[in-house]
Amino acid sequence: MENKIRLAGSLFSGGGLGDVGIEWGSKIPVIAACELLPSRASLIRKNFPGAQVFEGDIWQVKEAYIQYFRKVLKGQSPWLLTLSPPCQGMSSNGAGRISSAIRAGNRPLEDERNRLILPGIEVLEALQPEWFLLENVRRMENTVIRNERNQPENILTCLARRMHPLGYTLRSCILDFRDYGVPHHRERLITIGCRIPQVVAHFPKVTDVLCSGISPLHPRPTHGEGTKQAWVTLRRAIGKLPSLDSKTNCKDVNDPYHCVPKWNDNQYFWMKNTPEGQTAFDNTCCADCGTMKTNQEEVICRACRRPLPVPQMKKSGKVRLIKGFRSSYRRMWWDRPAGTLTMNSGVISSDLKGHPEQNRVLSLREILRLSTLDHDQWKRNYDFTGIPLGKWDDSQSFSARLVREVIGESIPPLAMKCMVDHLLQLEKSIEYKAKKTARPR
Repeated sequence: MENKIRLAGSLFSGGGLGDVGIEWGSKIPVIAACELLPSRASLIRKNFPGAQVFEGDIWQVKEAYIQYFRKVLKGQSPWLLTLSPPCQGMSSNGAGRISSAIRAGNRPLEDERNRLILPGIEVLEALQPEWFLLENVRRMENTVIRNERNQPENILTCLARRMHPLGYTLRSCILDFRDYGVPHHRERLITIGCRIPQVVAHFPKVTDVLCSGISPLHPRPTHGEGTKQAWVTLRRAIGKLPSLDSKTNCKDVNDPYHCVPKWNDNQYFWMKNTPEGQTAFDNTCCADCGTMKTNQEEVICRACRRPLPVPQMKKSGKVRLIKGFRSSYRRMWWDRPAGTLTMNSGVISSDLKGHPEQNRVLSLREILRLSTLDHDQWKRNYDFTGIPLGKWDDSQSFSARLVREVIGESIPPLAMKCMVDHLLQLEKSIEYKAKKTARPR
């Protein structure tokens, strides 16, 4: 194992952010990527010029992807394939409900994106990498799809059924990437499969691949409770960046990525009066009347009759509270990891998006740091310039929307590096034990 050439490929590559951890971090070249969206495919070509990018629907390009690997590797297997299929369609539909619909001759309600795992499995079956890593939201553990037989089946059960006969052992765990030095809370279901005989001998196949704790194929947490290092907090990650304001100072003249969207007067009023870690829905009167709210629906102070700094709107001549979760219009905490970075990181009405102290959401530079895409380990910068998405801002050479969307839907590079480094170390450890056992006494 020690001197073999290791090459990797990615499916549903998401602009190649996970590939940063594999190639720039763990030094495993990523020679091919598959990506549906032109903007993401362009990002991969720009940042990984040595990779062959297969742009389009995986159902249509999978054969070309397979043939490329076979040609380059001359029939050998890649060392690693990673898969991060779209997560927006993941749900916890019960198998019974889908089974009933199929038996009744009705097509079950489903999101076709959930079934994109099927062409991904076909690629795994054809190329049989030594390792594969499947990343998705934790809801995937309960997601049922129509499999290749048009029958309802849990995704993990389907994966194990098709990979076990090829000699793979599989383990699936829910990891929170803040436990691996990533400065934001991000839970994901990580499924790892291996067919290297020595590894399989140490960790045999199991019927139920979903583990309640951390499996031996997954890295142990390096940060947080029970470890030697504390979680990387928001203060540590971005606390020294220059101040911004969503009304008076939206851009740092020295850093085009340190910029935020402008708020309207109402949003600014609501959030200006919101304490760290709290939601504007719980705000009380900001005047000196000292009146407290008696219920969540109040929008006017009962004493001074001034508008309360709570999210409200006027509809049909009446002012009422905006409907929303209490996790929206909320500030983060300085001394905790940031909230989960999503595609809507620039929208204050989305889940936990407010800066802990300044009146704004997080800037592009801040989410770059929190995602670990902007990290000292990489020794280079990931380039977003020149690739438009939606309305183009002529004052900038990159699309702010593209930055936020790609980061919001991708695996943090540092987390990917931690997992790949663990696989490398696991191989090395097992090889060492095998050599030690084989020595004559």
